[in-house]
Amino acid sequence: MKKFLMAALLFAAASLCSFAQDSPDFRVASVFSDHMVFQRDTLAPVWGWAEPGAKVTVTPSWDNKKYTATTDAQGRWEVYVQTPQAGGPYSVKIVSKAGRIVLEDVLSGEVWLCSGQSNMELPVIGASSQPVEGGVEAILSAGSFMDRIRVLNIKADKKNEPQQDIDNHWELPDGPVTARTSAVAYFFARQLTESLGVPVGIICNPWGGCLIEPWMTREYIDAGVKGKIPEKAYQDILDRRDDPSMPPIQMESMYNSRMYPIKGFAIKGFLWYQGCGNMYNYTFYDRLQQQMVRCWRDMWGDTEDRLPFYFVSIAPFNYSDPSDPTRALFVENQLNSLDLIPNSGAAVTETLGEGTCIHPARKQEVARQLCLLALERTYSFTTGLGCGFPYPESVTFPSCSTVEEGEIRQSGFAVKIARSSADDGTITIVFANASSGLGGFSDQLKNEGAPVHGFEVAGPDKVFHPVKAKALYNKVTVDCSGIGNPVALRYGFRNCSDADLKCVMGAPVPSFRTDSW
Repeated sequence: MKKFLMAALLFAAASLCSFAQDSPDFRVASVFSDHMVFQRDTLAPVWGWAEPGAKVTVTPSWDNKKYTATTDAQGRWEVYVQTPQAGGPYSVKIVSKAGRIVLEDVLSGEVWLCSGQSNMELPVIGASSQPVEGGVEAILSAGSFMDRIRVLNIKADKKNEPQQDIDNHWELPDGPVTARTSAVAYFFARQLTESLGVPVGIICNPWGGCLIEPWMTREYIDAGVKGKIPEKAYQDILDRRDDPSMPPIQMESMYNSRMYPIKGFAIKGFLWYQGCGNMYNYTFYDRLQQQMVRCWRDMWGDTEDRLPFYFVSIAPFNYSDPSDPTRALFVENQLNSLDLIPNSGAAVTETLGEGTCIHPARKQEVARQLCLLALERTYSFTTGLGCGFPYPESVTFPSCSTVEEGEIRQSGFAVKIARSSADDGTITIVFANASSGLGGFSDQLKNEGAPVHGFEVAGPDKVFHPVKAKALYNKVTVDCSGIGNPVALRYGFRNCSDADLKCVMGAPVPSFRTDSW
């Protein structure tokens, strides 16, 4: 109750903010508003517009220093302010001869930019016939977080030219605001503020059904795929045009409307949840994602790849044929971008999908994986839980197999392929990043292994057969006795299957294969 009353008082005080100006030309960019969060302990840019040649002074209350700039020929001004350690609320005064602007209820903390398509966009309240687990509780308890979570929901439309500003502002996440905020982003912010004990700001910037190409410029698309993919596929990217009533598909249109206006705003990192729209680009999506991240980091002046990029694999869904491997091929390509993008990580959704709903309800589990990545890798916060997904580091076939031994590298991880000296009709898989074990199995099963599903084995005929498997600690043993010469193993390698393998802490094992067929 005390926290709720405090948040209510903050809201009331913020509504009294001062905004006086004699000239409509004098303004601050919309990303700077009441209730905003500055990235803590950094040099953060603040910018806006006034008459050309005008002097503008920015004075934050945390240090009362005056930061001064003179507008350029286009009337744009920018200063860099030294932000404090986490805390607040503060105020920021912006003064020119043309007027005075005061930003109230400003916090200093951690800021993350969250983009993607509909699985990032799905709000806490859910959608028609698409609930979000924990959504009702999150909305009802939103008042407890109004003093430490702030939300900027960007809703700018597609544009053909770079835009200077957006028409959105920061909000306090009361019940109604929380209800319409990205579930993944909100749950991430809620867990992060509880784990770190600092305010968290989330810039929510998704658009359901979008492709990846609209989020970057042609320069970066060309660097990724021109001359490296079939000419028809490349030309298709260039020829796409947005329909006003449809999701963004035209290159640069989201870069122009939603990224360019906020470029450089001080943030900690990027969260990305997209892929269904590009699923059939499973041979080159990794290069597009690599170039999008390069584009964004360059926009933020990040030449040393310090801004982390954490993304989410697409979940199982029937699509037109649940047995088709297209989704698994795409996930393989998504995860391959881990090899291409420095300072990146992935949350895996292999056990979170729903065959008949493309928007899985278990968004808290996605956010939890993203938060663990951020805590362990970005904040050096030793949780003891580990982070990242379990993956196979070795697959040993029986001696009767003619599989070629060596190392393969797919899905962003290396797998050692070997043959056993025994012909015991089993394939043994050893998993990395699973020190706590696989499953979460009952005491009765822990010494003999628990059944797990989703595994298939093929011989040289390339026909895959479902097989039984058991998990014990960090190993899975697959029964391939019914196949005379087992040479290939797959797990969850379909649009949708009964794959259910995860580590004890809950992170799913992604779909994978040992063949390259």
